[in-house]
Amino acid sequence: MATFNRKGIHNWESGKRGFQPVLNDCQQIGLLLIWSQNYWKNSVGRQFLESRYRITLPTRTLTAYKTRLKTLWSNKSGALDEPAEWSDFKALLTNGVPERHLYNLHSRWRDIQKICLDVGVTPIRPTYRALKWWAYVSEYYGNNMSAASDRQIIGDQLMVRELISESTQTPLINEDIEMWLIHEPWQGQANMRKYLNLVAEKKITPIDWGKDGWGLEIADSLEKTDQYPKDYGLSMLNWLLSTSPEPYLLPSQIIERYSIFARP
Repeated sequence: MATFNRKGIHNWESGKRGFQPVLNDCQQIGLLLIWSQNYWKNSVGRQFLESRYRITLPTRTLTAYKTRLKTLWSNKSGALDEPAEWSDFKALLTNGVPERHLYNLHSRWRDIQKICLDVGVTPIRPTYRALKWWAYVSEYYGNNMSAASDRQIIGDQLMVRELISESTQTPLINEDIEMWLIHEPWQGQANMRKYLNLVAEKKITPIDWGKDGWGLEIADSLEKTDQYPKDYGLSMLNWLLSTSPEPYLLPSQIIERYSIFARP
C-alpha cells in the first residue's frame, strides 16, 4: 500500500501503467473496515474519506479501491478483523483482549459513537485486532497518558501496521513507535532533548505519523464537539495531527496547543 500522494488525489503515476494507490495505509485500512461493516456501499466509503481527510475521489478511483480491498477482505481468515462482539467474553479473550481492560475499552467506544454522531459521520466499529492494540498501549504505556484518545490513536496505528504486515507478508515494523513510547518526549523538555539527540545520533528511528497516517477515528473530548463544523471535525483534527510543528508530542497535546477547536 502506497503513501498518500500530496500533489493531488488521483490514481495514476507518471511512467506507470494501471491503478496506483494514492491513499496512505491508515486511509486504506479505514476504507477496508468501514466498507466491510456497511455492505460495501460506495456512499459510505466516500463519506469516510471526505469526513476524515477531506479527500474526494472520482467514482472510478473509489470503485477500483473497493475492488482491491474487497479481494483482500475475501482472502482473510479468522475473526480478528471482525467487529468485536462485546457480550462474547470468550471471543474477546481468545482474540487477545484482556478482561481487565474491557470497561475502559468499551467506554472509549461509547465516546467515539457519541462524537461521530455529533459531527455527522458513521463510526468504524472496533475490531478484535483494534481492541487488542488499544489494550496493549493501555497495559504497558497507559500510566503516562491521561487521555483515552491517545491510547486509541496509538493503538490504531499499531493495528494498521500489523494488518498491513500480514496482508503484504512483510515484517512488522513498529520500533519507531516503541522507542517514542519508551522515551516519552512529551513528558517535558529533558525527555524531548534526549529523544531528539538519539534521533540526531541515528540511534533510534524517529516516529513518522505522516507516512502511515494517524488513527482511524480521530476524536477529541466530548465537550468540544459542539465547536466542530459539521462533517469536518475529524478531518480537521487529522490534518492538524499530520502537520504538527511538534510531531513528537501526544495527539491530545498537539490538539490542545494548535487546534482552535481545542480551545474554549
